[in-house]
Amino acid sequence: MSVSAGRRPVRERGPAAERRVPVITFVRESIDELRKVVWPTGQELYRYTAVVIVFTAILALFIYIVDQSLEQGLRALLRRLTAR
Repeated sequence: MSVSAGRRPVRERGPAAERRVPVITFVRESIDELRKVVWPTGQELYRYTAVVIVFTAILALFIYIVDQSLEQGLRALLRRLTAR
């Protein structure tokens, strides 16, 4: 919006103004798009959830092992450096 000295703000025209969509239109179009979605069945949802949980547990275990290995390696290195 532009403001001149002592005047009310004037709405600008142009591409930005043309792209504005009323809230009601946005909500209706969003609902229409959600109706097109193919939602997973209960069994698929259960399977996908199990895969995510198992993968997360494996990744957590991997990170734990790497963390412990690095910690032990650094401790051994520091012991050797300070022993001299």
